[in-house]
Amino acid sequence: MKTINCVLLVLSVLLLGSCKSGNSASNNAATAGSTGNSNTTGSARDANNNASRQADAIPAPNPNEPAQLIGTYESREVHDQGVVTLMSQLKTLWNFTADGTYQRRAEVKGKPYHADSGTFRIESPDKLVLTIQASGVGPNRKIQNPPLTKTHKFSLSPNGDELRLTSEKGSIGIFERIAKPQPR
Repeated sequence: MKTINCVLLVLSVLLLGSCKSGNSASNNAATAGSTGNSNTTGSARDANNNASRQADAIPAPNPNEPAQLIGTYESREVHDQGVVTLMSQLKTLWNFTADGTYQRRAEVKGKPYHADSGTFRIESPDKLVLTIQASGVGPNRKIQNPPLTKTHKFSLSPNGDELRLTSEKGSIGIFERIAKPQPR
């Protein structure tokens, strides 16, 4: 139980650092977007992934160009002070699109507790800058006016299938790409 609490704390720092203090979480899944649902059957999830792939279609990448942060990424593990924690109760999905928008949804035991969306950009060499335009779930969903900006240190594997986000305290969240856009 202590490990789960520690993991929730670390991921809260990574995931919720962009929210203003006082924003509350909700148990409503109204803002699922195209990221899917952990309680969805395999075939329904595959259909969601296929629709997501078609919507995010981009030209085939050139093997000589660096990987792009495009597709849907799911949390897999957290590395913190030499301890690796596998994600089973907490799931976070990021969906990055070629037009520079993103959606993020976090769940605990299948119940959403945080979501946000907006735009993103990459600043060399290792900064992921999010401009959060809306956050919260269900009736607590709120338009951020002015939008919030949050910068994360990140790295992307050469093939783009693994995303690593590093918190200010040095813990690393590892995300695996579970859906990538189909080439046009």
